[in-house]
Amino acid sequence: MPNNTTYLIDQPVVFFPGTLCDERIFNSCWQHLDIPMRAFVPLQWAEDLAQMKMLSTDRLAYFEQPVHLVGYSMGGYIAALTAIENKNRIASLTLIGSACDELPKDEIQQRQQLLKLIKNKQYTGMTEKRLKHFFHNSHHQHSEYLNIVKQMEQDLGAAVLAAQIAATQPRTNLLPSLAKCAFPIHLVSGEEDNFVDKSTMLAMHKQLTNSDMTLIENAGHMLPIEQSRQLAEYLASKIA
Repeated sequence: MPNNTTYLIDQPVVFFPGTLCDERIFNSCWQHLDIPMRAFVPLQWAEDLAQMKMLSTDRLAYFEQPVHLVGYSMGGYIAALTAIENKNRIASLTLIGSACDELPKDEIQQRQQLLKLIKNKQYTGMTEKRLKHFFHNSHHQHSEYLNIVKQMEQDLGAAVLAAQIAATQPRTNLLPSLAKCAFPIHLVSGEEDNFVDKSTMLAMHKQLTNSDMTLIENAGHMLPIEQSRQLAEYLASKIA
């Protein structure tokens, strides 16, 4: 298909960003989509989980009809939590590079260390190595992609990072509750996602009998930036 294809989604869709992300994580994808009934949950405004949930239910209230939720990374967990608590309002749930189970012990330890660095004003931002870990190998030199993530981190800052880590660290495994939901669940990630890998996706898909699963080539964890047109096409095929 030509690169200028725009996909129409004529149903309400609410988008949830990942850690240290704002609308810019979806901007490239949105350029390929026409969604008249679109809302965005500014999770970067929230100071804790309660505020994240409040912002989420507020966006659901924009629409009278059932809503499609699209959550990226951390935002996928919040979208899943929102879906579980508002089952009768949900048309579908799409999780992009997002696992909805408990955090591994090593991940919790890393987050606690990061919180300590931020508290002691020793956090100096993401290293270049860490930044590239979010991307597919083929995009490690793609400065336009890398700069979007760098700019979001710089603009949102360490205080937002600390609030988001603290809000989402004590995670409940949502998979058993999601498995009981009637709405369809779409699982999608980059083929080289270093944070939610193929085995994690397969395990989720196996547990969620109401789900389908897709891996998108030439993408890492930053799938919405790396393969924005393919993601737009995917969303249109699942939602529209």
